[in-house]
Amino acid sequence: IKLIGVMVDYATEKQAIAYINEKVTGHRVYLRFDDTKYDDANNLLCYLYLDNRTFINAHLIMEKLAYADTTTEYKYKSKFISY
Repeated sequence: IKLIGVMVDYATEKQAIAYINEKVTGHRVYLRFDDTKYDDANNLLCYLYLDNRTFINAHLIMEKLAYADTTTEYKYKSKFISY
C-alpha cells in the first residue's frame, strides 16, 4: 500500500512510520481510492482514514513528517500543497 499524495524523505522516514504505527494501532482503518488504483510498481494507492475520520495522509503532511507529491495528479493535490 502507498499513501496517495504523500512523499517522505530519508530524514523523516522513521518518524513517519512511527507516527502511522502510533495512530493506527488498535483502530479500525478505512482505505479510500482515487481514479488510479495502482501505480507502475503495482502498489495499491489509497487515502488512509481512521475510524474517527482522521485523514492520515493529510496529517503526515501537516505534522511535517512528509510533503505533498507534486509529480502526480490526485484529488487532494491542491489541499496537500497548501499544508
